[in-house]
Amino acid sequence: MRIVTGVLLLLAATLLQITLATRVTLLQGSPDLVLLVLVAWLMLPGNRPDWRWGLVAGLMVGYASALPDWVLIAGYAAGAGICQLLSERIWQVKLFSLFSGALLATLAVHAITMTYLLASAQPLNLVDAFNLITIPTMLLNLIFILPLHGIMNEMSKLISPVEEAE
Repeated sequence: MRIVTGVLLLLAATLLQITLATRVTLLQGSPDLVLLVLVAWLMLPGNRPDWRWGLVAGLMVGYASALPDWVLIAGYAAGAGICQLLSERIWQVKLFSLFSGALLATLAVHAITMTYLLASAQPLNLVDAFNLITIPTMLLNLIFILPLHGIMNEMSKLISPVEEAE
């Protein structure tokens, strides 16, 4: 049930990102809702973080993006892998690992995307791209990660409620 719910949440986040999240901008950065849902879902207690969730998210976003699918699959798989490493290493401090996962996953997706754009001979100023797109996106992702984590936490409780000991 958790797998079906996770895929549906990623699909809903993809639709919201395509339609609404592009309207919320800071400088030229916008929040990456699919990445945030991925990070929030992987960091929930009871969910086993796995980099393969990044493949699903990358395929969904890659379908609607002008970038090649493999770039986004690699970026989101790297983000999911970072969450997997964080949950194994820093499992006691939930909010720290949540914020760290969101920031590092955003950096991973943007680094892979910028590397592809540079390798394909696109005119790209790295300093401007970092200052105008990556940093504002990281800030917006930090703003949106807490409400999304709360929503994911409640959905997780609805899916598999914890029985109280009598």
